[in-house]
Amino acid sequence: MKQENYISVKTFCERHGVGESFVYAMYEYEILQVEYQEEKGRLHVEDLPLLEKMVRLHNELDINPEGIQAIHHLLTQVENLQQEVASLKKKLDALE
Repeated sequence: MKQENYISVKTFCERHGVGESFVYAMYEYEILQVEYQEEKGRLHVEDLPLLEKMVRLHNELDINPEGIQAIHHLLTQVENLQQEVASLKKKLDALE
């Protein structure tokens, strides 16, 4: 992928006032992907909205990385269930 599709972990952390250890914790808990170039971590720009949401949970509600992982897992399940309900509604509408 092209270079402009990434932002360095350091830059993100400086702009959002969060430690790099938080970002790497989100990586360890498989919430986002961190890629490495020249031994420096970088984030894909598509992951930024999710990471910004996790930073807000951490800063505003004082939720630790383990709690954020649980919340992320539950939100993903809710999203999947909503998609399944929408799909089933479409099938029902097609039968009527």
